[in-house]
Amino acid sequence: MNQLYKPNKRTALVAGSAALLAFGTLSSALAVPPDKSNFGPVQVFGEYVGSCETFDILSDYTINGQVIVHYDKDGNISHVNEHYSFTESTVYNSAFPDVMLKGGPGEGQSNRLVYSGDSPFIVIAGPLYKITLPGGGVIFHEAGRFILDLNTFETLVQVGPSDWSDGNVDALCAALTP
Repeated sequence: MNQLYKPNKRTALVAGSAALLAFGTLSSALAVPPDKSNFGPVQVFGEYVGSCETFDILSDYTINGQVIVHYDKDGNISHVNEHYSFTESTVYNSAFPDVMLKGGPGEGQSNRLVYSGDSPFIVIAGPLYKITLPGGGVIFHEAGRFILDLNTFETLVQVGPSDWSDGNVDALCAALTP
């Protein structure tokens, strides 16, 4: 699939955190063993998910993560593994914030940023978002696997449900309309 991927706040936060950690530790890399770092909990409020006719869909969640920076034999970064878990996730109507749905369980994301070769890339996998109506089944799902070119942010591979990145918010709009 050759379409331009539109990074959302979660992906940007995750990739940005990894890049800062990776490049910040490059100068102090004296040994081949990987560097590990944990962070969180970090609370995110009012993240834009999509638009409906009369309101926006926003999300609040808490994120915890671990980043592991791997080096080659010369001490250069070869790749970065990241794992993020999202808890206390909700989506809600911006005009009527009391109209909300809970996310999860098990929302999370695993990334692998690969810097070797001519074209660095990131592999993103996991159940990033899953919204289920009580007694009604899944109405919004972002999961599967994405491979993105880090130079162009072009989607090289996309497998699995991608309601968020495809803008499929109709069922969420209906569920969040008072």
